Amino acid sequence: MSLVLPREEEVENIFSRILSSEAACERLSETFYDHLLDDNRNADPDPHHLAEVLFTAYQNGDVSAILLELCNRSMFDLLKESYLIPKRFHGKAGENPVLLTNEDGMLLENNKDIVSKHEYKKFCEIYKFHSAAPRSRLYLADGYDLVRYYTEGMDITERKENKKRGILILYALPDTKKLHLTEAQAYDVVWTTFQEIQKAAYSAVVYYGQETGENNGKSFDELGVLLPIHQFENKMLQHLEMIDGLVLACRERMIKIAGAESLDL
Repeated sequence: MSLVLPREEEVENIFSRILSSEAACERLSETFYDHLLDDNRNADPDPHHLAEVLFTAYQNGDVSAILLELCNRSMFDLLKESYLIPKRFHGKAGENPVLLTNEDGMLLENNKDIVSKHEYKKFCEIYKFHSAAPRSRLYLADGYDLVRYYTEGMDITERKENKKRGILILYALPDTKKLHLTEAQAYDVVWTTFQEIQKAAYSAVVYYGQETGENNGKSFDELGVLLPIHQFENKMLQHLEMIDGLVLACRERMIKIAGAESLDL
């Protein structure tokens, strides 16, 4: 019998890092109980389905399957919502985050009716005055929580929740797949930087993608940081400068491991 949700591989280092941090454990605990005790969360109306989930999770040792039934979140969903690991970046044409501007800062044609004048004015102001680091770009973007739910039987569906509109700064990083690292192992490589970003800008949303970028026939990883406009409006430039420093230091460490040819700067 297959797992309801495939296990993420090579996550032991991430778990040990979280367990060694009291603040990280508190954030994970708060996220879990917030969902478990949510007054708007509906109990499973189908006793047979509940029993099926319980028994399947027990047989497979599938923690994510039981978590999904109890609080509509998998193990990694809880970690992402607790700001303990990055959200998955699917590339510039992906569904999370959704880019609203192009690389030149111009609104994409199909987004002109959904972006307010104030939001775009703020973005243009930041785009003009922020000195972009090498191999980085600014975008106006919408970020989401991708939440999975059981449908009929043991099927699972995914939908977007908790939209955050903000300024996304996207950085190119060395290709970790060429270092034979899984996505979870790549998360471990950037974990310290990720936590430093959260300390500098707590409500920033961090994304990571393996080989989501391509330039001159060479693929590369990307790390994105979304700063919600309504939370960072008055100090956006200062936060972008701090994040530049943190990510560039991380990039330098990765290049030392991967070699200078791993990323053309």
